[in-house]
Amino acid sequence: PAAAPTEDLTPREKQVLELLARGHLYKEIADQLALSVTTVNCYIRSIYEKLQVHSRAQAVAKFFRA
Repeated sequence: PAAAPTEDLTPREKQVLELLARGHLYKEIADQLALSVTTVNCYIRSIYEKLQVHSRAQAVAKFFRA
């Protein structure tokens, strides 16, 4: 069987993706995790690349399928 799509994500990337899936804005994610918005953007880009998606909706869909 293929690996779950989120297995390659780091624990922090999983945190960011979970908050994204809950509908939080990048600024809200940054505030909650004590990060800068720029850092959150870097995590989001990495998540999209690892999940091979191009949008928040696609990333969240893969998150819920994992």
